[in-house]
Amino acid sequence: MIVILATMVASMISPNFSTGLRVEAERIRLNLGSCAPIGLLRENADGGKYAVTLAREMNLVEPENELKPPTLWRGIGQYDYTNPDFLKGDPGHKGLAQKNHMKVRGHVLVYARDEGYTIPGWLLKSESSISSDQAKGILRDYIHTVAGRYKGKIAMWDVVNEAVDDSPNKRPFNLRDSFWFRKLGPEFLVLAFKYAHEADPKAELYYNDYAIENGGWKGESVLQIADYLKKEGAPITGLGLQYHTVLREVLRPGDGHYKMLDEIKARKLAFMITELDLGIPVKEYPTNDPRHGLLASSADLKSQAERYGDLFRVALSYKNCHGIQMWGFTDRHSWIPGYEPGRGAALLFDGDYQPKQAYFAVEKELKKAHR
Repeated sequence: MIVILATMVASMISPNFSTGLRVEAERIRLNLGSCAPIGLLRENADGGKYAVTLAREMNLVEPENELKPPTLWRGIGQYDYTNPDFLKGDPGHKGLAQKNHMKVRGHVLVYARDEGYTIPGWLLKSESSISSDQAKGILRDYIHTVAGRYKGKIAMWDVVNEAVDDSPNKRPFNLRDSFWFRKLGPEFLVLAFKYAHEADPKAELYYNDYAIENGGWKGESVLQIADYLKKEGAPITGLGLQYHTVLREVLRPGDGHYKMLDEIKARKLAFMITELDLGIPVKEYPTNDPRHGLLASSADLKSQAERYGDLFRVALSYKNCHGIQMWGFTDRHSWIPGYEPGRGAALLFDGDYQPKQAYFAVEKELKKAHR
């Protein structure tokens, strides 16, 4: 099944293929991507439309959950590589991404918060018996093992994800009260980047977070983390700005969005937009109705397209933008309706894999861009 699917998707891409956002992105050497649940690829979802559209439109793909520690890490020295290997291949072999000439973005090595989807429960249960020195060794072994397994196959890693709290606190950089902070203090940030670089010296390494795109106290906290990492000699490439955004966020010259990008540029760091989506109000249907989360007004779809276009235009105006990745590409498979009832239709393709106004707005900006 893996070979058949990889062959099918690969057949949709050839040097003469001349449509899709991927062609425009590669013309300007832009990493343009989407997250993807590997299960949808393994299952040949929607009659193959999911895999084919992803490969046609994107040159970068990120496993949505399959590289998060709770999914991958079963215990000390115990790992389940089944899904990541499908995408990237086990050592010495190619996965679906390589067969389709797609880069892979790794998400995430250290998810610095104490929740079920961020850190393995078995590790939290063992916390009282783990010393600081042991925690350092555990962190090193985990990062060396995972990043080392895929050395040369992952173009960039989210080394640390969402370490800043949602409210200001008295900890350094407003860090969350997480397992890694309790065991190692802010040094866990430095160690994570150093271990990742040791495991794969050629991979780009990012700190990634949400609600930092337009600055504010949280954006400033992340900039302080970047300064700290550089001061300590940690090999940070740049910052990941998630950009889970809404219609009211309008980008204007001189506003917080521009100022944040200017601050990153001033530090000689790169940035990537890493989890872009733009949920809008949708008509409400029961969750088991196929129309759930898909149908929005023409006015909101038009405004959504304008915002997508604005964001791409701004990002592409900065030469230190190393890529733009969306949190999905079709409204049929988006997290937004399940997380925020009454909102949805957040992506470039509708539930039937038809391009929306937002798609054409992005295409326009890609065609205009010169990098």
